[in-house]
Amino acid sequence: MVHPTISYRSYTPEDKDRLVEIFRSNCPKYFDPADEEEFIDFLDNYTDENYLVAFSNGIIVGCGGHYRKGEMYGIAWGMFESGSIGSRRILQVADDFYYAMEGKILAENTGYPIRINTTQLMEKMFNRYGFKTYEILLDGFGNGLDEYRMEKRFSQD
Repeated sequence: MVHPTISYRSYTPEDKDRLVEIFRSNCPKYFDPADEEEFIDFLDNYTDENYLVAFSNGIIVGCGGHYRKGEMYGIAWGMFESGSIGSRRILQVADDFYYAMEGKILAENTGYPIRINTTQLMEKMFNRYGFKTYEILLDGFGNGLDEYRMEKRFSQD
C-alpha cells in the first residue's frame, strides 16, 4: 500500500477545532484532559509561524512547533491524532516532523539549546533526537503522567 506524504504549514485559527480533536484523541494516555483549556489558550494567544500543522491526504493529523525564549528554544504541544498514521509509519513521520521543526531552529544559527517538557511515554522518542533528561517531576502532568524535562545542546557553552 502506498502511503501519502505528510506535508506541513503554519497554524491558522481555522485549524483550532481540529487540533482540539487531536488533543482529545491523545487523552488520557499522553495528555491530562484537564490541560485542554491550557492548549486552547496556547492556540488562541501564543502560536506564530513556527507552530506547524501536519497533513495527510488533505486532513490535519498533527501539530507542534517551537518558540524562542531568551537563550533557549522550546518545543510546544507536539502531537499526532491517535491512530491516524499507523504503527508502521509513526516513527518515520515523527522523525520528519521533528526535523522540520529543528531545521527551522538551526536556520536561526544561534546555537541555543532546545528544551522540551514531555512524559515518560515520549522520553525514548526524544532520546532518538539527542535530548537528555535533566529533571523528572512525578505526576507533573497529572496522575500517572510524569513530567520529563529534556534538553538538546548544539554547542558547548
